[in-house]
Amino acid sequence: MSGAPWWRPLGPRAPWVAAVLMCAVLISAALFIRNTALESSALVTRGMANVIMVAGFEAFRDTEGLPDPSALNAFLAAHREGGLRYVAVVDDDQVLASAGEVKLGRLLLHEGSPLVVEGARARLVSRLRRPRPAFGPLTQEEVRAMSAQGDSLEPRKHLRIVYEFEPLTALALESRSQRLLGVAVASCVGILVLAFAFSRSLAQREALSEELERGRRLAALGTMSAVLAHELRNPLASLKGHAQLLAERVERDAVLAPKADRVVSEAVRLEQLMNDLLGFVASGELRRVEADPNDVLRAAVESTGAARVEARYLPDRTPWPLDAGRLQQALENVLRNAVQASPEGQRVEATVERQDSSLVFTVKDHGPGIAAGEEERIFEPFITGRMRGVGLGLAITRRIVELHGGTVSARSHAGGGAEFRLTVPARGA
Repeated sequence: MSGAPWWRPLGPRAPWVAAVLMCAVLISAALFIRNTALESSALVTRGMANVIMVAGFEAFRDTEGLPDPSALNAFLAAHREGGLRYVAVVDDDQVLASAGEVKLGRLLLHEGSPLVVEGARARLVSRLRRPRPAFGPLTQEEVRAMSAQGDSLEPRKHLRIVYEFEPLTALALESRSQRLLGVAVASCVGILVLAFAFSRSLAQREALSEELERGRRLAALGTMSAVLAHELRNPLASLKGHAQLLAERVERDAVLAPKADRVVSEAVRLEQLMNDLLGFVASGELRRVEADPNDVLRAAVESTGAARVEARYLPDRTPWPLDAGRLQQALENVLRNAVQASPEGQRVEATVERQDSSLVFTVKDHGPGIAAGEEERIFEPFITGRMRGVGLGLAITRRIVELHGGTVSARSHAGGGAEFRLTVPARGA
C-alpha cells in the first residue's frame, strides 16, 4: 500500500469533511452542556425555593395572627441578597400584607404546582401555619377548649404566603450555557470559513500540479519532436520523393501502380502526422492582426468541405485581434472530427457569434456524442477513438485557443451528437 494520507482521495473536499465533523462534535458538546445546565438550573431553583420556604416558616412560626408589614420588610431585607424580591400574605385572591415589588401575574396563584418559574422570576406559594403551644403537648381538656373557641392547630385553609424571587445562580448557569452555545456556533462559522479557504487552496494546488505535469509532458514531447525532425524528416522526404517517382514509372502497371500509390499515401500521412506533432509542441507565439471572424470560419468550412457543413456567420463585419491562420487550423480540426462523426446526409452545424466581449465558435455534429466523463480527456494528446491518427487534433485546437486567452469545451447536446464551443476573448478581456 502507498504511504499517501487517507484523505488524499477526497482532494479539495477533505477540509469540508473535517470541518463538518468538527462542527458536529462541537455543537453536540455545546448542546449537551446547555441541556445539563438547564437541568441543573431547575434543581438550583427548587433548592432556593426550599431554602426560602424554610426561612419563612422559621421567621413567621411564632407570629400571632397576620404578620405586619414591618416583619415582611425585615424578612425581605434579610434575604434580598439571596434573590428574594417580593413576599406577601394572601387570603384566596386578596393580598392582606406585602413587601417588595411583584412581577408575575396574580393568576399564577391558582397554579396547581406550588413553584412556578417564568422568565427571570420564580414564585413559591405555601400555607401560613399558626404557632403551636410553647410548652409540652396539649391535654385533652386544652384541645376541647381550643375547639370550643374555634381554634385549630391545622394549617389555615385560605391564608397563604407568597415568595417571589430571582434564582440568581440558576440564571447565571443558563446565561453561561447560552454564551457557550454562541461561542460554539461562532467557532463553527470560523471553521467553515477556514475549510473554504483550505479547499480553495487545495483546488488551486491541484490545478497547478496538473498544469506543471502538463508542462513536463509538453517539454518531453518537444524534445522528442526535435529528435524526430532531425532524424526522420530527411529520410521521409527522400522516401516520399522516390515513391512518387516510382508511382509515375509504374502508372500503367495494373499490379504495381496501386502498391506504389499506397506507399506514397502512407509517406504523405507520416509527413502530416509529424507536422501535427511539431505544430502541437511548438511554442507558437501568436501573430495577431485585425481579422474578420466570418472569414476565418468560412476558410475553415471550405477547407473541410462546404457541402457537409451548414455555417452561420455574424451579421456584420467585426474586426477582431486574431492569429487567423492558427485559429483556422483549430476550427478545421474540430470540423474535420465532426464531419467524420456525422452519418452520411447529416450536415455539421458551425456558427460564430459575439457574446459580451468574446467570440464564440460553436460546432455541432450528429454522431454518437461524447461518453460521460470524457469531456476533458478528449483534449489530451494521443487520445483518439479512431483507427487512423494519433489524437493530436483536439489537443492542438485547445493549445491554439488557450494561446488566444480563450477556452474550449465539449459536451453531448440534446439533439444527439457532440457540441464544441471555442471562446476567444478580445485582447486583454
